[in-house]
Amino acid sequence: MIENILVTGGAGYIGGAIASTLAASGLAVTGGTRHETALPNGVLPLITGDLATATLNLTGFTAIIHAAGLGHRRGVPEAVWRGANVDAAINLARQAREAGVKKFILISTAHIHGRVHDGEVTDDTPPNPMDHYAASKLQAEENAATIFGPGLTIIRPTAVIGPHCPGNLQLLMRLLYRGVPLPFASIANERSFIDVEDLAQLVLLVLRRKNPPLVILAAHPESIATPALIRALATGMSVYARLLPCPPALLAAGAGLLGSTPMWQSLAGNFVANPQAAFALGWTPAKTLTQSLIHTGAAYVAI
Repeated sequence: MIENILVTGGAGYIGGAIASTLAASGLAVTGGTRHETALPNGVLPLITGDLATATLNLTGFTAIIHAAGLGHRRGVPEAVWRGANVDAAINLARQAREAGVKKFILISTAHIHGRVHDGEVTDDTPPNPMDHYAASKLQAEENAATIFGPGLTIIRPTAVIGPHCPGNLQLLMRLLYRGVPLPFASIANERSFIDVEDLAQLVLLVLRRKNPPLVILAAHPESIATPALIRALATGMSVYARLLPCPPALLAAGAGLLGSTPMWQSLAGNFVANPQAAFALGWTPAKTLTQSLIHTGAAYVAI
C-alpha cells in the first residue's frame, strides 16, 4: 500500500487536483512547490525551489507524482522548456531512484503525438511532437525511463478541462461572456479532453496497482466537435453561443497570416484518443464530457 506521496507542482492546476484527491483518499501527501504558497487541505508543504537544480531529501517517500512543469506559454525559448520540463524530470528521477522511491509517475501530455492527428491516438501511437513544449515532454519521458527504470509510469493527458482550467478555453469563455460572435459553426472536427478530477482519479488507480503499464493515455471516452464544445461552455455560463458559419479554410488562412496556426489547429483540428490502458485499469470518468464542459463554464461566471 502506498503510504507517503510527494506531488510536485502541488499548488498547480493538475498537481493540486491530484494532491487533493490523494489526501482525501487517506494517503499521506506532501505538495512540492517552488515557493511558499497555499496547498489543498490535508497536504503538507515542501519548498523545493527550482526542481532542475534542487537537492532534495526524498527518503521516506514511497511514490512521487511529478506534475510540475511549464505549459500554456507562447514565445518561450527552447532552453527554458528544457530546463522546466526535461532537466527537472532528470534531476527528480535520479534523486528518487537514489532514495529508494518505489514508484515514479510522470504527468506528460498526449500532445507529444501532435496538436492534430489523423486517425485514433492509442497508448502505442508513435510520438510526433509539433512544438518545443511537446518535444520537451517527450524528452522528459525518455530520460525518466532511462534513469528511474522499473516503477515508472507515464500518464499522457489530452487537454485538461474543469473549473478555472488554463489554456485556450479561457479565451473562448471570455469571448462568450462578452457576447462576441464566433465564426466557428462550420468546423466539423473531433477532439478529446480529460476532466482534471478524472485525471486525478486515474493517478490514484495507478498508485494502487502493483504493476501498471508504462504508458497510459488519459482521455474521456467521448470526443466532441468545437461547435458542440462552445455550446456546452455557453450552457454552463448561462449565455447564448453566437456561432456563425464561415469556411474553415478561410479561417485557417487568416490564422496563418496572423501567426496563429497552432491555436487554429488546437481549435479546429482532429485529435481523438482511445485510452485503452486506462480502461483496463478499471478507470471510468465521473461525468459525461458535456457535463464536464458545462461545469467548466459555470465556474467561469462564478468567479
